[in-house]
Amino acid sequence: MYIKIKNQGKKIKIIKIIFLIIWCILIFYFSNQSGNISQSKSDIFVDLFSKIFNDLSYDSLKNLSFLIRKLAHIFLYFILYLLSYNVFKNKKYSFLFCLIFAITDEVHQYFIPGRSCEIRDILFDTSGAFLGYLTIFLKKVLKY
Repeated sequence: MYIKIKNQGKKIKIIKIIFLIIWCILIFYFSNQSGNISQSKSDIFVDLFSKIFNDLSYDSLKNLSFLIRKLAHIFLYFILYLLSYNVFKNKKYSFLFCLIFAITDEVHQYFIPGRSCEIRDILFDTSGAFLGYLTIFLKKVLKY
């Protein structure tokens, strides 16, 4: 009985690691796209908003594009934090993992045509990780 439970625990741990790796690959995939491709994906949402709200100015659409791109950073790293916490079971290690991944991701983008390495994006990424941290913290405090 104990061996069966122990093996089941190992399988679950491996599945959690696989999900974390897949999410890291997804982030890398998005980062590996040229600036034009990345912008066009964001523009899908901008176009949707412009159809809903016909009277948006060019500046408003430009700001909306920026907002969508930065919210994507926050979302991706929020999920990355939750997945890494599921593996490490340590809030600090999970946050450090996300921070290091964000830095290496931005350095990687420096070498992609039309992309850049921006500290601002690292801050958005770590903001998403921090939201993940807060989520885990509040879940434990509220025992939910």
